[in-house]
Amino acid sequence: MTTEIRIKADEARRLKADTAFLSFVQDVRDDQIKVFTDSVASDVEAREAAHGIICALNLIEMKLDAATTAETFLDRKQRK
Repeated sequence: MTTEIRIKADEARRLKADTAFLSFVQDVRDDQIKVFTDSVASDVEAREAAHGIICALNLIEMKLDAATTAETFLDRKQRK
């Protein structure tokens, strides 16, 4: 379990530091925001899909943060 937490945290840190990954995520986010700003009132399905994609990107970022936080908690617990 400890090793898994450390591996996930390391992978999360690498992804969060990878400029190519961050650039692609931002491009996708920007494209979906554009769907909102360029849509007409009747474009409900397009906005719902864009919302779902933005929520998924937010969830990915939260999972990356959670992985590094879990390692921090593990380190603090092991120091006690």
